[in-house]
Amino acid sequence: MCCLFANGQQYQWTGAAENFDFFDELNWKDTSTFETPSSNSINPGQAIEFELYITCKVIAENQINLGENGKIFIFNGELEGDSIVGLGNIVMGESSYLNLFNTYPIEEGLSMTFESNQSWIRLYNVEPFTAYYYYSGNIFQENQMLSYPETLRIDNYYANGSLIRPNQENGSYLTLFSESNFNGEFGNISTNDVFTDASIPGNLNNNISSFKLKRGFMATFAENNDGTGNSMVFIASEDDIIIDQLSDYLNNKISFIRVLPWNWVSKKGTAGDTLYMNNDWFYKWSNNGDSDLDREYVPMAWGKGAADDDNDIEIIKSKYKSTHLLAFNEPDDCNGQSGQYGNMCVVDTSLTYYKNLLKSGMRMVSPACRQGAVFDWLNEFNSKAIEQKIRVDVIAVHWYDWASNPENSPNANPQDVFNRFVTYLESVHEMYGLPIWITEFNANKHRNEWVHRQFLQIALPFLEETDYIERYSFFPPTTEVANFFDDNNNFTQIGEFYHDFSSTKSISNGIYISPSNLNSEDYNFDEPECNPEDVFLSISNNDLTEKITIHPNPAHDFINIESMEEVWRLQIIKMNGEKINILPISKNIDISFLSKGIYILNFNNHFIKFVKK
Repeated sequence: MCCLFANGQQYQWTGAAENFDFFDELNWKDTSTFETPSSNSINPGQAIEFELYITCKVIAENQINLGENGKIFIFNGELEGDSIVGLGNIVMGESSYLNLFNTYPIEEGLSMTFESNQSWIRLYNVEPFTAYYYYSGNIFQENQMLSYPETLRIDNYYANGSLIRPNQENGSYLTLFSESNFNGEFGNISTNDVFTDASIPGNLNNNISSFKLKRGFMATFAENNDGTGNSMVFIASEDDIIIDQLSDYLNNKISFIRVLPWNWVSKKGTAGDTLYMNNDWFYKWSNNGDSDLDREYVPMAWGKGAADDDNDIEIIKSKYKSTHLLAFNEPDDCNGQSGQYGNMCVVDTSLTYYKNLLKSGMRMVSPACRQGAVFDWLNEFNSKAIEQKIRVDVIAVHWYDWASNPENSPNANPQDVFNRFVTYLESVHEMYGLPIWITEFNANKHRNEWVHRQFLQIALPFLEETDYIERYSFFPPTTEVANFFDDNNNFTQIGEFYHDFSSTKSISNGIYISPSNLNSEDYNFDEPECNPEDVFLSISNNDLTEKITIHPNPAHDFINIESMEEVWRLQIIKMNGEKINILPISKNIDISFLSKGIYILNFNNHFIKFVKK
C-alpha cells in the first residue's frame, strides 16, 4: 500500500454533485482539508498534476490528461471515459475497472499498474492484437512489467474490443460461504483448477449456501465430483454475481467447482481455423487447436478418442480463452464421422463418453448431429442425459437443407431456403428450450453460388437478432461453389460479405445463469448501491479474513481495533506513503499527534482506512 501514494494534493471522489461527471469539481474533496477543488482545476484535456482517488462509478465523457505526474487510483470503483493521455499513472486497486471508448484510448507513455487481480482495462474499440502491440509494455504489477500470455491476459471484447487484466491463477475470484447472506465458514476459489470434495477450501464440500463471483469470470458447480448431478453454470459477464441464498437445487450439494476467466465473443465464427474472416471465435473438429490474440478457440471432442480418459480432459482444460466444449461430430451416423468408431452411434455409448467430458468444468455444447437426427437420436441422448443427471447447456446443430431434394433444385429460391432454415431452428428450440449453436450450415452443396450468397444475406441478420442463437459458423460446401476465397486467395463475394458482416454479442446479459437440460431456474439480482465514503473506508486487503473493525471512525484522539487476532504488526501509513510504526503494540492506538486527513492502518497486513478529525 505504501507505493500507491505520492507527494502532492489528493482528491477523493464523493459524488456530492449527485452526478457521475469526472470533470465536475463538486464531486471531489481534498483528503486533508475536505474542501472541493477550485473551479476549472479538473477540465477536459487540461493537465492534472495531482492524485485522484476513485470509488463507485465515474464517467469522463471527454479526454483526461494526467500531465507528467498525475495519478488516478481506482478502488472498488469504475471509471468510464473516452481516452486518457499524459505521462502519469493509472493504479487499479481491488475490484476496479477502467472502460475507454476511443479508438486511441491510451497514450503510450501512460503507466498502468494493477494492484489487484480483480480488475480490468476494457477498450471498446481496440482489438486484442492492437492492444497488445501498443499497450502491453505499459502494464505493471508489483513493479514488474506484465508479459502476455504468462502474466497478462488480453481477452476479446466482442467484435471490435479487448479486455486487459492480470493472468494470475492464484487470485481469488469466487468466495463461498457455508451459510446464507455470506455468513459462516468461507473459502476462496482461484481459476482453472477443478476443486472437488475435500479440495474445496474451508471444509465447504456439500456445505455451500451463498457465494460471490467476480465480474469477468464463469463458475461451474456440480453435485458430484465428476461434474454430474445437479449442476449450473454462472457467468458474471459485466457485473458481480451475488447469491445470498442458493436454492434447494444446489444448496449444500456442491462437490465440484471450476472458475474460468470469461471471454466476450460475438456470434459469428468459422468452422475451421480460417484466418482473416473478422470473427473472434473458431473451432476445428478437434482438441488440438489454440486461441490466438484475436480469436477464441473452442475445443471439440470429435469422437471417442478425445473423451475416453482423463488425459483428454487435461488437454481440454488447458486451452487458453476456452470456456465451452463442443461434443461429438455427427455421432448419429453409423457409417461416417464419429459415429462409425467405437459404437458411438449407439446413444448409450456416446452418453458414457460425453459424461466424462463434464470433468472439464466447461459450459457443455451437445453432440452436433446430422440435420434430422436432432429430433430423434439427440432427443434420445438428451432424455437419457436428464435421467442420469448429465448436463447439456447448448444444442449444436448442422443444417444443409437436405430435406428439400437439393440435388434437383440447384437454382432454389433463396427465400424458400431461408424459410425452411428458420422453421428448423424454431423447431429445435421448441423441443429443447436451450440456446443453439449452428456449427455447420449452408444452402447445400448442390446449389449454385448465387443461391448461397442470397441465402446468407437473408440468414445472417436473422441469426444476429434471434436471442436463442448464441453462435454460428457458415461452412463452405465441399464442391467449392461458395468458398470464402478464390484460387488467388482473394475474397469471393461470399467471403467478402461474411467478413464485412458485423456481429453482435453471443450472450448479451451482464449476468447470466445458464439454463441446461437439468435446470432453468433463475435468481433475482438487486442493483447494489455504492457509497463512496463507505467504500473509501472499507477494508482493502484482497483476501477475506476474520472480521476486523476499528472504532470510532472518523476519530479524534484514539482508535480501537476489534479482532480476535493477536497483534504482530501495527503501522500507520500516510497518504504520501510515509510509515509510522506504533510502539508499544496495542489495540488502543493514540492518533492525537496526527493532522486531519485520511490514513491507512496496517494491522497484521490487513489495510484499513480511517479518518483523523
